[in-house]
Amino acid sequence: MTRLRPRFLILIMFAASAVACGDYSGGSGPAEQGNVVLGGGGSGLGGLSQTEQVTAFTSTVYPLLAANCNSCHAGFGPGTPHIAHSNPSVAYSSVVDNQKVNFSLPDSSRLVRRLATDFHYCWSGCAANGAEMLAAVQAWDTLLEQAGVQGGGAGVDVALLVSDSLDFSDCFATGACAEDEGGERYEDRIIARWDFQELTGSTAFDSSGIDPLMDLSLSPEVELMSSYGIEIGEGGVAMADQASSRKLYDAIANPNGGSGAYSVEAWVVPGNTTQEGESGPARIVTYSRGTGNANFTVGQRMYQYVARNRSVHEDVNNRGDPSMLTYDVDEDLQATLQHVVVTYDRFQGRRVYVDGVWTDDEDEQPTARLWNWDPNNMLAVGNETTGTGNEWIGQVRFLAIHDRALSASQIFQNYGAGVGKRLTLTFDISQWAGAGTSIDFAFTELDNYSYLFCQPTIRGPNPAGLTVDNIRIQVNDTIPVDGQAFSNVNDTVLLNGQQLSRQCSVIRKELGVDLDRFTIAFEQLGLFQSPLAPNTPTFVVSTAVLDPVPVLGMRDYGRINETMAALTGVDPLTPAVNAVYLDLTQQLPNTQDIRSFVSSHQVGISKLAFEYCNEMVTDTGLRDGFFDPSFEWTDIPSVAFGTPAKTDLITEPLISDMLRHGTPAQALTSQPDFAMVEADLDQLVVDLMACNLTPCDANRTVNIVKGVCTAALASAGVMVH
Repeated sequence: MTRLRPRFLILIMFAASAVACGDYSGGSGPAEQGNVVLGGGGSGLGGLSQTEQVTAFTSTVYPLLAANCNSCHAGFGPGTPHIAHSNPSVAYSSVVDNQKVNFSLPDSSRLVRRLATDFHYCWSGCAANGAEMLAAVQAWDTLLEQAGVQGGGAGVDVALLVSDSLDFSDCFATGACAEDEGGERYEDRIIARWDFQELTGSTAFDSSGIDPLMDLSLSPEVELMSSYGIEIGEGGVAMADQASSRKLYDAIANPNGGSGAYSVEAWVVPGNTTQEGESGPARIVTYSRGTGNANFTVGQRMYQYVARNRSVHEDVNNRGDPSMLTYDVDEDLQATLQHVVVTYDRFQGRRVYVDGVWTDDEDEQPTARLWNWDPNNMLAVGNETTGTGNEWIGQVRFLAIHDRALSASQIFQNYGAGVGKRLTLTFDISQWAGAGTSIDFAFTELDNYSYLFCQPTIRGPNPAGLTVDNIRIQVNDTIPVDGQAFSNVNDTVLLNGQQLSRQCSVIRKELGVDLDRFTIAFEQLGLFQSPLAPNTPTFVVSTAVLDPVPVLGMRDYGRINETMAALTGVDPLTPAVNAVYLDLTQQLPNTQDIRSFVSSHQVGISKLAFEYCNEMVTDTGLRDGFFDPSFEWTDIPSVAFGTPAKTDLITEPLISDMLRHGTPAQALTSQPDFAMVEADLDQLVVDLMACNLTPCDANRTVNIVKGVCTAALASAGVMVH
């Protein structure tokens, strides 16, 4: 039998592509299109018709969206807005109205950042796909310039109802900007707090006033933010020293006076939803001393928050495992600003609250006292204290530790109080609503790419009876027609200081906080109206220009498990197999679309395949039913695989039964060539026979069979259908 270079494992790679599903925020469906046009930076669309605008979009950005985002954002999937709709006019409106592109700063466009920064369903590689999307946005801008559109951006039609405009160069001088402290927080039992208002330096100071103060030293990868908070880069950590960290033990776990309960409260912006630590979760906040010694930990595992708590209970180890995770299907953790609180007491155990609401996840671990906490542990933010590959990337906008389990109402109160550097912006609307009338917004600089506008409030000497409909926030020369939270406002003012909406809306930055200028537009304000005409899509493109739908599919996680069980004869409820399957469910493909397949899926498939092969080969009844019983299991590898015929006793059943090259009724037309697979499996056996023991023992023979079985069972020949 000819021995060739190993190619078999390469077979698992031809299914490795993925769907890019853009952004799950903003409006959906056909948006309204009126007197407003897209613009900014070097191009505006004031001189182009609707059809010309859609045509430029269709030849640049739309092909990428239609080819890679259609399973989520085409109008029938789980994602909104519908940026990959089969009608390009609808897709165009969804992109423009929801501000997914920025011609002033193309690399800050949401379509680009969602791939390059958030790693959201990239189809081949996130860096490459982000660059591809950036090039498409730039090509779109170039087409508009070539069409003769000049003037640095299109303005808003003068018929629109708009407020005065504000920017930060003069709004404080005019009194239109004012510091806003936010709502009142509950802090009766706080023992440590970090507001991160230092702006510069390498220390974040504990502002609780409770001695000893636990100031955090910031590593070079951690930067203080102008909007209050810290930005934690890869490998960064903010850490208190051992002496000051001791106050957590004394207040919470000390047998002589410790409360036996605590709450860890934070406002965070996870950098993405793909990170998880090498040993346990990526560390958001941990009170520990290395990976094996932790009193408590709040961490991230992809879309899940993780809570660890050390106690004297016999089933709890020194790092606080078993961990409690928020339910994976709920995807409570998102790459956006979130208020997360983890509480513990002996009555309810661990609880996780996200944005003021309990996640409904019950702590199945029995509660116990905290007397075995290590008093020498240290508080760290963004990484383990030893920096051992458990880094967390993102922003921490606020952090506090309480020596009580906060109640649901107290947590909701702190959520409502908000976070960060907050301003009140006052926009004059007296031209339309009478002298002295204004609309206020609570304003926060959310991050490097966006602002947060909240709580629009009407104020004036006599605003009663004023009708307000469809509020939109304009940044410089760009105003969205839809997609902002306040576009659905339709209210009649009854009294001075009436809040029109409790929601907030994320508004993109264009030129930066020092240059951006804001204006508020309305569809109706009092007796004045500027209605928006509904958009009527007129441009249709043939679907023939789109990439064809694959004829092959990928088994999803349930089918993978059942297939491996059927091929090996192993009961899928076998404890060892079932435990691995449940642990890997999120790492296995959740759709049959082969374009969604990524490398992490293959890792999970291989782990599960090994467990099935391990059970089958270990069980003499199962292995003798699958392989030829004459195989010499108790011989050393050089004897057991001494001839091609002996090797065939293992490899040929794998090819015939697992890859369905058996009887004509079983054979599949899409399988790899029998001879090529056989040569690769033979070479794999040869490679695995090389060991440091002279000679290798019989255990090596069994392990070689497990390895070859895993290669076959985890291959594309089994997973693709």
